[in-house]
Amino acid sequence: MIVYKNTISTEDYNKLRLAVGWKQLNSVQAERGLKNSAYLTSAWDGDKPVGMARVISDGGYMTLIVDVMVLPQYQGQGIGRALMVNVNSWIDALGEDGSCVMVNLMATPGNEGFYEKLGFETRPNDRMGAGMVRWING
Repeated sequence: MIVYKNTISTEDYNKLRLAVGWKQLNSVQAERGLKNSAYLTSAWDGDKPVGMARVISDGGYMTLIVDVMVLPQYQGQGIGRALMVNVNSWIDALGEDGSCVMVNLMATPGNEGFYEKLGFETRPNDRMGAGMVRWING
């Protein structure tokens, strides 16, 4: 049975990153990023972390969903969707007082449809240009 928590160690975070083909971060940088997350949710199979997602926010108008990842052998079981439901519930609460909140994310190639099913719009479209990125030592 998969259990959801709001924590993950730096070591487990980096193991997940490597397992999904992402770059490992040095432990200081990874710890700082996790600590400064506005919200974090993780999926566990017993004592093994199998997925996670987190939110970065300015506490007002802008949020960014990052690090949505599920171990390859656990994909297709609804874990990613459950993580995103957790994230979206947390973000939705930010707008309960009528505040306007912009939710951003960058989908990995081929996963746009997954996010569209959760209410996200693919960019570019007739209202918004393409998302942009700039790497430093990437």
